[in-house]
Amino acid sequence: MERPHFTLTVAVSQDGFISPTTDTPPQEWASAEEQVLFFSDVNAADWCIMGRHTHEAADRPDRHRIVFSVTQQGWQRPTQLWLDPAEVDVGDLAALVQAKRPLREGLILGGTRVHDWFLAKAAIDAVHLTVEPVRFTKGLTVFTGQDDEDPLSIFETRGFRVMTEKTLNAQGTRFYTLVPKRSENS
Repeated sequence: MERPHFTLTVAVSQDGFISPTTDTPPQEWASAEEQVLFFSDVNAADWCIMGRHTHEAADRPDRHRIVFSVTQQGWQRPTQLWLDPAEVDVGDLAALVQAKRPLREGLILGGTRVHDWFLAKAAIDAVHLTVEPVRFTKGLTVFTGQDDEDPLSIFETRGFRVMTEKTLNAQGTRFYTLVPKRSENS
């Protein structure tokens, strides 16, 4: 079975945070333009992969989700498989959901530990990064141990390069597509 393609879609503040708190969802601070791109990514994905907190912030029984959790495992609904990330590898994901719905396009939605898991396995094939013109000064980081404040540096220091960039609105929201530097020849 061919490994699925995984896209990390993430909105961040200008100072590199994905949220000021664990219970502040992006729709409370992200632009309408970001939300359009986000839902376009969600609708294009076969399965969305996220942590328990991200799932609980916007539980959607109609969406196909793989939820990483150390406390719950198994099929919680026909559309939701909960897994302990320490017990699976990237190559296992497609086989585990194949009977319900094939996984060709996976969307990584976060949070930090889910991002870390895919980064450690070199399984982030593309990044859709939206940088909103807000500053949190503290909060949840994209990756554990992140020292960078500049959203692009967060990814460039971890082996990604910018493929495209555009301004989404008059407020200055920026959208970037990044790919791993290992994809230089692709």
